[in-house]
Amino acid sequence: MPLPHGDLEVGRQRLYFHSSEAMPELGNGSVDVIVTSPPYNRGKRYHPLYSDLLPETEYRGLLLRIFRECHRVLAPEGAFFLNIGDAAGDQGKSERVVGWAQEAGFVRVQTLVWVKSLLGKGHFTPSGRGRSFSNLFEYVFLLAKGRRPRLDVKAVGIPYADKSNIGRYSEVDLRDAGNVWFVPYNETTGARVKKGHEAPFPVELPWRALRCVPRAARALDPFAGTGATLRACEALGMEGVGYEPYPQVEVIRRRLASPFTPPPTLLLPELERSLRVLGDLLPKVPASEIEGLKARQRRDLRTAEALLRVLGGGGPPER
Repeated sequence: MPLPHGDLEVGRQRLYFHSSEAMPELGNGSVDVIVTSPPYNRGKRYHPLYSDLLPETEYRGLLLRIFRECHRVLAPEGAFFLNIGDAAGDQGKSERVVGWAQEAGFVRVQTLVWVKSLLGKGHFTPSGRGRSFSNLFEYVFLLAKGRRPRLDVKAVGIPYADKSNIGRYSEVDLRDAGNVWFVPYNETTGARVKKGHEAPFPVELPWRALRCVPRAARALDPFAGTGATLRACEALGMEGVGYEPYPQVEVIRRRLASPFTPPPTLLLPELERSLRVLGDLLPKVPASEIEGLKARQRRDLRTAEALLRVLGGGGPPER
């Protein structure tokens, strides 16, 4: 069913510049997947007209109204990916927020962990203030309207390390990568590269979520912000709908027009990324030493393979 014209339309993406507390443009069950991250209510400067320090009862009321609308517009077997993180001084906020989503009618399917920083690479907000450790990860809660949604987990899968598993567990060289996603920020959200918004998330995060929902044609972000979810929709050729009552129009236009190259499918991506990051942190090796290093790496690899055969009784374990 065609939707009313949006306040901003770019490609297949449509934004309405009002609160998602009411989404009259969307019919019942008209959205296949929702990917969003609500305001965290901890004093972020989203917009001069919006207070991100609402009393808990008002914050809960706002999210409940929006979650109920999300429940109405989501298809019966649709998927809802809800990103929320704890604050250093408010551990448990994520649980309260997902609890309100359940109060609105959603069923909790699974908890995914979004790792933002690893081995010093990636942005996070230093928040411990000497009394706790800073949070390097956030949660992404997978919710459903009723029946558990059908997911294509291999759409963001990785190849088998042990190729003997092809045919045993899968007919193709691809396996489920699991529910811990390492998606670092390519640049920080500091003052020089703020992108006009206090807390944009990387486009790869919604891209992964959207790609896992087979045959999804229309996605929704009820807290559109700078349009990261819609940018991911455009990259996947999907129709995207966003709601943003405090739009920074030119910032959104730039985000939707910005290049996005989907990440490659890697073997053990978290490990490989970590090694590349570690390599960037270590001093550069002179060219004269590279061949010696390669020889030592080949020798160490042969030793490790021999050890695996001994420990595994003839071959490396499935992984």
